[in-house]
Amino acid sequence: MNPEEDLARLRHKLAGLERENGDRMYLVDNRAAKAIEESRTAGDKLKQETGAALAARSEEKRRAEAAGGWATESTLSEKVEDDGDFGFEEDETENERRAGYRTAEEPPIAYRPPAPPAPVPPQPPVPPAPVQEERPAGRHRRAAGARGDDDDFANTDWLAT
Repeated sequence: MNPEEDLARLRHKLAGLERENGDRMYLVDNRAAKAIEESRTAGDKLKQETGAALAARSEEKRRAEAAGGWATESTLSEKVEDDGDFGFEEDETENERRAGYRTAEEPPIAYRPPAPPAPVPPQPPVPPAPVQEERPAGRHRRAAGARGDDDDFANTDWLAT
């Protein structure tokens, strides 16, 4: 191999490395510029928010001092012009429309007669009441013929055991 060919090959390789290094430096510079711009934008936004908060706080302090040092809710709140409008008028037409009310200008709704009521099913005949035999009262009732009411302890004397 010829030393000039080696030198040309090394120069070509060096040129490729320089080009790659230049591309990388461009990307690094580009990222740095974007980061600087984003931090500047965030800083400006933070400065505006802080300025607005400081202005609001100084206004609250001024109002409290104007009220003789009393920092109450009515002193610190924004003053609203009271015109007696409660905002119900805007909702009234929508509420009437939902309820189905009509204005005089609206045409009448076609009349539909009410549906006939559903027939009432006939009541089944009441079976005759079973004849109850007279049961003795008190303790002797169970002895006279319990009917299988094992859970009926109504007439049990719990103290006489």
